[in-house]
Amino acid sequence: MNAVRVLATLMLAAGAARPLAAQGSTFGIRGLGMPGRPVSGHDAALGGALGAIDPTGTANPAALGRFTGLAGWGVGAPAYRSFEGTGAAQNFRATRFPLFGFASNIRRRLAVGLSAGDFLDRNWSVTESDTIVIRADTVPFEDAAQSLGGVSDLRLAAAYRASARVSVGLAIHALSGSTRLTVQRNFDSPAYTDVVDVSITDFGGLGVSAGILASPAPRLDLGASIKLAGHLTAENTAGLSARVAMPLEATVSAAYEVVPGVALAGSAHHAGWSRASDDLVAAGQAPTRDLWAVAAGLDVDRANLLLARLPLRLGYRWTQLPLQIGGAWLSERAVSGGIGLRFAGGRTTADLALESGSREAGALRERFQTVFIGITVRP
Repeated sequence: MNAVRVLATLMLAAGAARPLAAQGSTFGIRGLGMPGRPVSGHDAALGGALGAIDPTGTANPAALGRFTGLAGWGVGAPAYRSFEGTGAAQNFRATRFPLFGFASNIRRRLAVGLSAGDFLDRNWSVTESDTIVIRADTVPFEDAAQSLGGVSDLRLAAAYRASARVSVGLAIHALSGSTRLTVQRNFDSPAYTDVVDVSITDFGGLGVSAGILASPAPRLDLGASIKLAGHLTAENTAGLSARVAMPLEATVSAAYEVVPGVALAGSAHHAGWSRASDDLVAAGQAPTRDLWAVAAGLDVDRANLLLARLPLRLGYRWTQLPLQIGGAWLSERAVSGGIGLRFAGGRTTADLALESGSREAGALRERFQTVFIGITVRP
């Protein structure tokens, strides 16, 4: 077994194990993990329909041109999931923080921002029970593997407002993170000693992105961006290393205010994950595919609560995922809804969203409900 295959085994461990519990998605055990969703609370309520328009998102650096002063934001996302397909259904909970950042104007037309968002989620745990013959004895055992960590997208971006209707932007992305993989074999017999192995894998990579945000007509916003992340490198504590090509990504979004206070939004996203396929197959893993994601949302900002505006939002999204499970490709769909709350004269905004959906691959299914709590502060 060569070094790349050994590292891949540590990175992608236990692909055939039976998932009995997990902190992130059960499907995150395959490939490089589950692609992250670094969305704001506002965008999550719309199903991700603001994609390349949301100034707090990571898709389009040109959207930072929406900020005319200092701003900071963060998102927390507790989730509940249930997995079906291998024995009894299993339930688990997790809390993650998929997005935070800040931005500021440094000149009248120039804004800069620094943000961190989920890129790959590698939080999972699995167990498998079996027997082994040792010195003519049949000994039951349980193998448990747990991965904690993932890869974050750290983005330094700048946006230039070329005119009142057009902004352009550029960004540098640093992919960074680590996972701690613990594999333990527990024997039922006291005559045998349990075995534990711990491996830490560090990830790194660089990328660039560019985008444009325009308002070609009254009440119409259009955004488009492209991102290339190069290669993701991995090095573990055994000194082994591997490189996997990352996807070329493109996002387009549109938002139109049909009547004052009522807006429709839509977004389409493409990521060329097939670029990683050869590297993963060479390491003995399943191939990956390109993915498409589409989203649509309705934003109604006409309701009042105690004399204050209370935006109401609905959304839907459908997403292909690059992972293959048992010969079947994984996809997910979800519906969402939420509200927005404004405080301190509009300088602080709280966006709350609830998303409910499912991921499916053949006979395997994972249902999920996620609450997004986003806070944006403009001092």
